[in-house]
Amino acid sequence: MADIFEEVEEGLRQDKAARLWKKYGVFAYIAAGLLIGGGALNEYLDSQRSQDLEAQSIAFEQADRALADQDYQTATTGFDTLATSDDEIAPLAANFLAQTRLAGNADRDAAIAALELAANSETPIGKLSLMKAAYLRSQTASRAELETYLGTLPEEESEFGALALELIASKAAQEGDTEYARQVFNELRFLANVPEGVTQRAVRALAALPAQQAATASEDEAAPEAMPADAGETDDIPEAGEAASSDGDQPE
Repeated sequence: MADIFEEVEEGLRQDKAARLWKKYGVFAYIAAGLLIGGGALNEYLDSQRSQDLEAQSIAFEQADRALADQDYQTATTGFDTLATSDDEIAPLAANFLAQTRLAGNADRDAAIAALELAANSETPIGKLSLMKAAYLRSQTASRAELETYLGTLPEEESEFGALALELIASKAAQEGDTEYARQVFNELRFLANVPEGVTQRAVRALAALPAQQAATASEDEAAPEAMPADAGETDDIPEAGEAASSDGDQPE
């Protein structure tokens, strides 16, 4: 009897499994297909990405070779195509495009426009591009305009933040605001993450700026001396022709 019950239970289990497979088996096939297809898709995307990177590298090398040969027309075309694309090499190409425009015809505005294609405060190359554009703008921009252009970069505790502060302090000194320039250069001597070159330049800048005490002393020397309080009183000054004392009388 036990064997009969076991055979019945086994039959029920097989029948239940058959019904479940019939109902849901298609999903298993789909899952298997997605798994196989996903692997193939990843391989295709990796292969496509490798091909795209190789093509970008070849185009960049051709433009760079043209720049080295002073063929600025070809170099500009090559770098511009890469810089305005969505490719990973675009920010680097934008920097080389700016270099080409400066070397080719000294077009500072065109170089700034090229750098602004990559300028942002999120990535290292984006911050570098922003700083380069700010340096080029500093020839005509005011300190206030540079501060607006650089945004929050001067507040960043990094090498790029230090460079931004140095540029703003230099512009302040150029505009005659030596007090503000001295303050910022002093900060750059002690802030963290300041490149050694920036620190050295800050020390040299402080030595070149007029000392605050010396400037105050010069102003004091230039001011006229104050008149004594009793300078206007003439009671004690003898009148012309009047003897100063009886001791000076001539004998008869």
